[in-house]
Amino acid sequence: MQRTALALVVTLLAAAGSAARAADAPPPVAAPAEVIAAHNAWADSIRHLWSRAAVTINVPVGKKREQHDLDGHFFVAKPDRLFVHGQVLGQDVFRLGMNAERFWLWIRPGVNTVWTGRRGGEGERDLVLSPADLMAACGMSRIDLARGAAAEFVAGRRHYVLTEQRRAGAATLPARRIWFDRATLRPVRVDLFDAVGRRLVMAELLAYQPVGDTPVCTAYRARFYGDEDVTLVLRLSKVSLEKEPNPRLFEYRLPPGAKERDLDAPAAG
Repeated sequence: MQRTALALVVTLLAAAGSAARAADAPPPVAAPAEVIAAHNAWADSIRHLWSRAAVTINVPVGKKREQHDLDGHFFVAKPDRLFVHGQVLGQDVFRLGMNAERFWLWIRPGVNTVWTGRRGGEGERDLVLSPADLMAACGMSRIDLARGAAAEFVAGRRHYVLTEQRRAGAATLPARRIWFDRATLRPVRVDLFDAVGRRLVMAELLAYQPVGDTPVCTAYRARFYGDEDVTLVLRLSKVSLEKEPNPRLFEYRLPPGAKERDLDAPAAG
């Protein structure tokens, strides 16, 4: 009788373990084309974005680092317009933006300086906190692989990892690497690399919330790599995909009293 009871307990425990393993099992492996098609359908559903934003920026200042926690907004209008700003006591102290022609970064505390230049110019790559990199790191861009383009697709237990690659002579280097949640096929991390394969940005897409029928990432943590690294955290609220941002937000204007550094200007002397 005791052996029968013990066997029953062992059987029940084994069945419970099997059920738990089945519940934890990842969904069936999707083909790369299926993952890319699902992502592109989602990305195409977001034409523009309007939101309030809690902005945290951590920057090097001399041998120390300073963190600023700001209230502001985050706006996107595809394909090439972005604007984020942060305020203290209702006054702007940080602006990062771009349109089809220009990019700019304004930091008021301590320096009151705008770094700006032409889109696609040499100076754009010199700006560590690049608005073009931020837009790409937000994961809302399409994936359009040219025929014969180099790419790698890996199916892990929890994520699919797609690496778009570029060829440099005999070497094959990463250009963009995206981690997709296997259950939702939404991007959860985006890494960008420069022309020689060095990491430019590592962005984590930390949380999604439904906006109408569309899931939207509402929490980003991005690290921008350069001679001195910069970390930017965005926590979005009151997100709208219907409310179109005012086009004037994407116009470059020099703030009163600010110094301008044109990163495309010829070197002096």
